[in-house]
Amino acid sequence: MWFPLFRNTDAMPPIDPDEEFDLIVVGSGNGACGFLGECLKHVPEDYRVLVLEEGDNFFFTSDVTHQNGWSKSYANGSAFTLHNAVTPSGKSILSGRARTLGGGGSINYTMIHESSDWLVKQAGYDVDYWNECKKELNASLDRPDPLAAGYQTPFADFIAENAQQVGYAPPNKDDMIQNIPSLSESKSQSKRLYFFPTQFDRFGSRTNSGVSLVKWQKIKYRWDTKVVGLEMGKKSDSTGIACNGVQTINKQGVDVTYKVKKDTGRVLLCGGSQSPRILLNTKELAGNEKIGQRVNDHVCMPLAVYFVDKDKASVVGATDNYESLFADMVIDGKRDKGEAKTVVNIDFFSGDVLRLVYLISSLYLCYLPFNGFKRLMGRYPIIFKYLSNTIRMLLTAIISIIVVLGRFVPFLPRSIKVTTALIKFNASKEGYYERVGDKIILRFFEDDRDYDIAEEAINKNLAFLESNGVKPPFFIRYLFQFLTKIPYKRGRQVKRYVRNFAQKTLLSEQHLAGGCVLGDVVDKGLEDSAKTGQVFGTSNLHVADLSIVPLPRVSTQMTAYLMGHHVAKQLYSTKKNN
Repeated sequence: MWFPLFRNTDAMPPIDPDEEFDLIVVGSGNGACGFLGECLKHVPEDYRVLVLEEGDNFFFTSDVTHQNGWSKSYANGSAFTLHNAVTPSGKSILSGRARTLGGGGSINYTMIHESSDWLVKQAGYDVDYWNECKKELNASLDRPDPLAAGYQTPFADFIAENAQQVGYAPPNKDDMIQNIPSLSESKSQSKRLYFFPTQFDRFGSRTNSGVSLVKWQKIKYRWDTKVVGLEMGKKSDSTGIACNGVQTINKQGVDVTYKVKKDTGRVLLCGGSQSPRILLNTKELAGNEKIGQRVNDHVCMPLAVYFVDKDKASVVGATDNYESLFADMVIDGKRDKGEAKTVVNIDFFSGDVLRLVYLISSLYLCYLPFNGFKRLMGRYPIIFKYLSNTIRMLLTAIISIIVVLGRFVPFLPRSIKVTTALIKFNASKEGYYERVGDKIILRFFEDDRDYDIAEEAINKNLAFLESNGVKPPFFIRYLFQFLTKIPYKRGRQVKRYVRNFAQKTLLSEQHLAGGCVLGDVVDKGLEDSAKTGQVFGTSNLHVADLSIVPLPRVSTQMTAYLMGHHVAKQLYSTKKNN
């Protein structure tokens, strides 16, 4: 058995250089977990699987997967790293990715699916098929009902009550399959709340995430292993090209190529944002101009910070750091311009500011005034790690001093509990990967539509967000707005914030999607299920992660699991044409 060996960072057993595998999986994130959870149910016991992960040994990074450590994940350079993401004009965008076993599902914990209607448009099949896939996947995750009395925290219920008072429809059981919600396509309600279950047990342990879907004892697993290329060659019957092996370099700088079985072996890319780059770096495939196209991420805009009212402070605890609810609103496009509707998501965060300081010190780095320095962070992510930790220590020291003085100075607080939110939405124009180098071009605010969406969403929700807390004292608010331009009033403050954000402080939600889109780069498998996710022009190279679909309109974790599950289902459990 291999899984006990995770406990020793140097304990990876050697692999015979002549060993060949039935399946090599590149990456161990959401798509890989969804794929392996389904695949391993249908293959024989002697089916040989190798998983390659760029990140560290999970045993030594998994502390951030506990609910108590969630906010620390973005400051952990072993589990999270930045993309080199910029706009076409060269403005830096703070955008990153998980780099650990379980991917984003080991860092974040949102659980909401895209609608089945959307999935039909992107991947084919019908609504019943996607509902069945969701049922299978959600049952494997085995989550409780988030609508049950007592599941949400008292403060989350308070936020939901305030939302309903300004027109948000309450969570609807009809939007859920096996206790996990899907985005509603209802045309009668433009504002809706969604409660989602978390991946944690009552003690905060992440017991029901993507990692829990996989029987890791059946797999050979290599961490600290970066994929640097694919070894391509002709099929033995000369009908096309095949991927014969995966070229890697480990932490010690040793090059190793892992092989798949001739004619029957498969290579599966589940590296998320890295999958398009691997294909672009493969000369035999680089002729497909659609690789690396249709790329997008959610524009992520932090909103005002409020103090939790004294009457509510006693019920705000650690499990409120990321409230397990969304407020979604639909903003209509202008018909004369042919604009589509846009879904805007609101996420909520509450708790002791000392607990949230990890999140603040990382995501608020987008407000640094020097764009060139932020581009340097994208090229050298270690700068991001050390800078965010330095800011965190300074903030912690300042806040701790205020709290200590609060014991003696009447007007200073003895503890500081805050509540805040952010909005996220799809940028109107899709981006792309530069074909040479490592830059990802995201077209945030390249279209005036993005400005309109941001202003309308913030203006319409400021009063609601303020109802969840109270404004800080004037001097704190003034300093906060001086540094960030985040508004506390509608109108002119909102317009100034959106303009400043678009020009100087771009931030993404770390939800990069696209680049290997179904029908453009990989086969939908509609005529032959054995080709589902297969890279055009190859016989055994597949992709099963978030890169095979355009950016979903909601948090992406469940869609990434679902893409892996779907590809595995078509390759291994669907009898048609297999």
